Amino acid sequence: MQKQKKWLQLGTGLLAVGALALGACDNGDSAESSGSTAETDTSSEDNEVIEETEEQEATENTETVEITFWHAMNGPHQDAITELTNRFNESQDEFYVNEQGQGGYAELSQSVMGAGVSGDLPTMSQLTASDVPDLASNGLLVELTDDFLVSNGMEQDTLDDIFDGFLMSSEYDGEKYAMPFSKSTRLMYYNQDILDEYGFDVPASWDEITALGEEMVAAADDRVAMGFENGFEMEYETIARQNGADFINRDTLTADIDSPESVEALEFINTMFEEGHARTAGEDGYFSGPFGRGEAALYIGSSAGIAHVQPVADENGLDWGTAEIPQFNGTPLTLFAGNDLALYASASEEEQRGYVAFMEFLLQPEHTAEWAMSTGYVPIRESALQDEDYLAFLEENPQQEAPNHMLEYGMASPTFVGYGQFRNALLDAMDDVAVSGMDPQTVLENLQVEAESIIESNN
Repeated sequence: MQKQKKWLQLGTGLLAVGALALGACDNGDSAESSGSTAETDTSSEDNEVIEETEEQEATENTETVEITFWHAMNGPHQDAITELTNRFNESQDEFYVNEQGQGGYAELSQSVMGAGVSGDLPTMSQLTASDVPDLASNGLLVELTDDFLVSNGMEQDTLDDIFDGFLMSSEYDGEKYAMPFSKSTRLMYYNQDILDEYGFDVPASWDEITALGEEMVAAADDRVAMGFENGFEMEYETIARQNGADFINRDTLTADIDSPESVEALEFINTMFEEGHARTAGEDGYFSGPFGRGEAALYIGSSAGIAHVQPVADENGLDWGTAEIPQFNGTPLTLFAGNDLALYASASEEEQRGYVAFMEFLLQPEHTAEWAMSTGYVPIRESALQDEDYLAFLEENPQQEAPNHMLEYGMASPTFVGYGQFRNALLDAMDDVAVSGMDPQTVLENLQVEAESIIESNN
């Protein structure tokens, strides 16, 4: 609740600034209109002034429009976005994108909040999906309807070619407020040596993973069948949705967290822990290290984590690969994560056109494919999967192919004002089960009440 009030204050301040800017534009238009009603026998001196003003306006109209772009990319990701940005700037002379790294995501968020207070927001920035509702609900973001994007230069074919699950990731109140950029999906990593040792194919279902776990426990194997990251809330939500739970409905924001289908999902994971079929990463935080060291047959993590798994696995001589997320009750589903690029409402009309032009450039099939190859994220557009360079890349890096098989049926969790608060409660609930040993039914009943309170208080 405090977070919403803080952004409400920022939004009010920015709206006031916007009103002043609009007022200045109106005054200028009025002055120009009144000038046209002057008598026709204008003196030569007046004509010279008018001609000089027209020349000045023409010069100003040809000036390059600067687009300020804040992001949280570092290391190789920083190099990749700088390369694409420089190429966009060199491809035309109407806009110049000034990309500015803000550090990590926490630093970027602080920069945005500080700029909101001062009224000096950038033209555009990288945002996580959970940031969007708080910003959009207070009028800080431009609503990116198809009509707005197309009228400002984006091709309709570009929009039609983006995977639906990516477009819904930054929605608020039924409309999108950011365009997809760096997207990942959940992914299952497998250790082929352990599977061969127990005579298993790569599991396609959770029942097969349970069967593998039973055999490994019976053999007194100190390794586990499945490794989870300490924050396994996405795996719980995935299984719950695969099992038929609505979890939180995108359209109505109705919580369905303590339904029988949802409780069964968390009980299933808890049973894996209790029977030794699975464990969390523990002190490692993420399971890429333990998996790379051969401590689990399987591991579910982000597709963007391949770069973290590979060096450890290669160092330990693992024969490993990646596969689609296992199904529960025969239902294919995975969750998308990552971040998007948003346009701030304080941007001028020319800056808005620059944002759209830059997004059109980034979303070209060859460019989104290049970004995927450089960073480990997945291509945003369906046609990018057929890019010749990308196909050659997949031939050399087969572990990168499995995420693409899930793009048609992946989805983004719905976000809402107060989503950050809800997610913290969700993480605490997972700890209550995995660390404190609390009953899943009780934990989810408590989470249901908390989720309803957060949604009702903020939406």
